[in-house]
Amino acid sequence: MKLLIVEDDDDAASFMQYIMEQEQYSVLAARTMSDAKRHLEDFTPDLIIMDRGLPDADGLDFCRELKSDPRFSRVPVLFVSSAKSPSEVAAGFAAGGDDYVIKPFFFIELVARTHALLRRAEMSRA
Repeated sequence: MKLLIVEDDDDAASFMQYIMEQEQYSVLAARTMSDAKRHLEDFTPDLIIMDRGLPDADGLDFCRELKSDPRFSRVPVLFVSSAKSPSEVAAGFAAGGDDYVIKPFFFIELVARTHALLRRAEMSRA
């Protein structure tokens, strides 16, 4: 399974990538929306883990853009964000996000949610 992590914090992105690679996922990481778009030119992930606060874009807008593209419309998006009010979380789901984890989080929870989203995506394709 292939993951794209879009996270501008270098430490967080590196650690998420390391954890997910330990789970046997193939992982690409991007620090900006522009970097993510470059990766997506020739890489279709099975799941995107995305921070809402990117330096060059709002993650919500990027998610809407992805969900409107037939190539990525069925790719689950898992938001990770320090935006934690109920209205901010609801905005993540309204933008097309499939799950939402509030920072700081336990990596075991991120892994569990990743497994669950991928399992549901796989079942919907069957």
